[in-house]
Amino acid sequence: MASRTVDVVAAGPASSDPYDPAAPAWALAAALAAGGDSVAVLHPEGPAGAVAPAGLSDVPVDVPVRRPGAAVESAGYASAAARRIRSTAELVLRDPAGLGRLGLRRGAGRGPVLAGFVHEVELTAYDRERGSRSRTGVRDRLDHWLDRRSVRRLEAASLGEADRLFYDAPGAPAEVGRAYGIPERKFRAAMPAVAGPPELPSREESRASFRVPADVPVVALLAPSDRPEPAGADLAREAFRRVRSFFPGARLVVAGATVPADSGVAVAPSRDLATFSRAISAADVVVAPRRAPGFDPGLVLALRAGRAAIVGPAVRFPLDPAGAVRAVPTDDPGELASVLAELLADPAARRELGLAAARYAAPFDPERVRDVVLAATAVGAG
Repeated sequence: MASRTVDVVAAGPASSDPYDPAAPAWALAAALAAGGDSVAVLHPEGPAGAVAPAGLSDVPVDVPVRRPGAAVESAGYASAAARRIRSTAELVLRDPAGLGRLGLRRGAGRGPVLAGFVHEVELTAYDRERGSRSRTGVRDRLDHWLDRRSVRRLEAASLGEADRLFYDAPGAPAEVGRAYGIPERKFRAAMPAVAGPPELPSREESRASFRVPADVPVVALLAPSDRPEPAGADLAREAFRRVRSFFPGARLVVAGATVPADSGVAVAPSRDLATFSRAISAADVVVAPRRAPGFDPGLVLALRAGRAAIVGPAVRFPLDPAGAVRAVPTDDPGELASVLAELLADPAARRELGLAAARYAAPFDPERVRDVVLAATAVGAG
């Protein structure tokens, strides 16, 4: 496929944290650049992030702040970013699709193809985050009504402007269709791009970095945020405590968050790909008992590496992971401990689970996502 000029409108600067909301956009941009495309990534100005991937242009965008904290503030970013999009751009990707039109000059046979990524409906997110707040007085209720109406109007403008919409949540096309009347023919399924290291460090090196013996069972918790409670760190620690007496010398490695010191627990609070990669490489089993609902890119990295994984009910999957993970239906640490003990005691079950895990994680590879996006946005694509 011929190279293209692609501008990516991302939610934030490059980050070394695979859980950063902007990470999928940067991972896809890097894959596009590696494939020979001329790629620029636009993002709001802010604190310096990680070094941008090689081969692409990093374009900070100055966004005027008019209503700090307002739900519609991100619409100002769309207008500011539109002024920095290259006149030669053939494809513009917004991840997420967000609020407000870019308003690019386009017509029959000219101007870029415009695509957006719908991870969730912004109006639904607004209702979930702000709709349950108690309101006192007419002014408070009026402000809420006006904000909600603005979110709806601006999201409709963003989605309606796009030529193609990519989704990763089952049922998203139907939900968007009900809310905004967007036809399903605009949609294509595409997984979030999850970038990993060129290769994992060796098991021996990783365990040595955590001061863990080479011949003991290791469980890893990859924290979705630096706050241990939403990550379910207490659940992982309690489950590990219950099984440790059956597995002499066993260790729990907590990556990405700080937890209290405890016997057999190693903590690596840094939130970067290198730290998460070391934890994955050192582990026999990865646990994901997070309380905050959401997609888990660190878990995808573990599955790609063929690690056996146990997930709690809050982990959200774009694709059915049946056979690729072991799931516990509640936040009961006893249930987690029971499954954890089974897997630590059964290397053959871990290997079988790991093979299925690697197959499941394949569609999240940035190069696979790139190919899906380019095919769906090619001239003449239906």
